[in-house]
Amino acid sequence: MGRGPGLDSRWIVFIVQGKPPEPEGIVKVVAKTRREALQAANNLLKQGMVIVTVIGDGRVYTMEEFALTVVNERD
Repeated sequence: MGRGPGLDSRWIVFIVQGKPPEPEGIVKVVAKTRREALQAANNLLKQGMVIVTVIGDGRVYTMEEFALTVVNERD
């Protein structure tokens, strides 16, 4: 998958969200590929975000669930 027209000419993107420990607001990053989304999620965790989710494929994934989709894509 990745960036490119979908079946109905829409772009496929992944939205990575991180929630900080303080109520400052959610940080969002848009990624073009699964690998970019996984890297963005990892970076948010390194920045101290307590909850990181990835929205893609019509689902909301936890970071752990999404990482498995990247591993399974290589198989």
